[in-house]
Amino acid sequence: MYGILDRYLGRNFIVMVLILSICLTLLTGLITFIDKTRYIGRGDVDFWFVFYYLIHFLPGFMVMFFPVSVLLGAVISLGLMARNSEIIVMQSVGLSRLNIALIALKSLIPFILIIMAIGEFIVPTLETRAEARLTEVSSGNKITVSKSGIWLREGNSFIGIQSALSDGSLHNIVRYDVEDNKLIREYRAKSATYQGRNWRMEDVTVRHYRKNGVEVEFDKQQIWKLNLNPDRVNVVGNNPANVLTIKGLIDYISYLNDNKQDASRYKLQLYNKLMSPLSDVVMLMLALSTVFGPLRSMHMGTRILAGISLGFGYYVLNQIVVPFSLVYGIPPLLGASSATVIFGILAVFLLKRKV
Repeated sequence: MYGILDRYLGRNFIVMVLILSICLTLLTGLITFIDKTRYIGRGDVDFWFVFYYLIHFLPGFMVMFFPVSVLLGAVISLGLMARNSEIIVMQSVGLSRLNIALIALKSLIPFILIIMAIGEFIVPTLETRAEARLTEVSSGNKITVSKSGIWLREGNSFIGIQSALSDGSLHNIVRYDVEDNKLIREYRAKSATYQGRNWRMEDVTVRHYRKNGVEVEFDKQQIWKLNLNPDRVNVVGNNPANVLTIKGLIDYISYLNDNKQDASRYKLQLYNKLMSPLSDVVMLMLALSTVFGPLRSMHMGTRILAGISLGFGYYVLNQIVVPFSLVYGIPPLLGASSATVIFGILAVFLLKRKV
């Protein structure tokens, strides 16, 4: 399956990609470490805790910079081979541009799968654990909430959660039941724990709003049957890019759709994750366009600068299109894929262009 030329070209390419991935990851880690030293002195946070905290984010940095590493790795490795006339020798023995591109892609695919697995199964767990631990150490408790708490809609009920603990329990919960735009019932519970598929509410105060007045009752415990679970509570209070896997996004989108809520933001994030392997391929094509396209006769530094510019342009366009798709109601799939499609077409055009 792999010939001598395949192994030689693939090894040069992959080694350069891995070196750049490690360098970019460590550089970002150093910058992040310096930034996070501002937490030293808060509670029990010290130098070594900041180092421990940073280690949890290194896999995420590698996943984030992998497409850039593919772009620059291909530009540098294949550019050096072209400068040393190795590409010409390969073409003289029958390898076309397409063959060389396929060899590079074939070498890259296993690493794309590994990076996807890291981003899917390792990064969310590590980053969530690090943030929870930071909160515990810096504040002396286990609460991980936003200032305003969390609000959710469940059918005709609106549920507010003031605080969610790292063990999955909730504190200070309020629930409003509405019918025909009128408030008919209000619940207030001091705490809740998830058991089976239900929530056990503790110290519940219930107010029934009737035509002839308000009726109040107290219950030591109540069982609430909700579609909500601890994982979904965690989703609402965090960035889905960090805490959700593809499976988790699909589950939460289904939950929002069942409750007739807008899931566009989460659909966009899902499609972004699904498009990430294709983004790596587009980066490879952009790099090949600087080696075989109209820039092939230019100095190596110029080619690297061109590759960086193309990658930066891709990133900027993606950052512009994604929020626009949410604001102007563009289908999430189109918003997530448009930058990749545009730069894929550009790469093909540059590869085919002759000077």
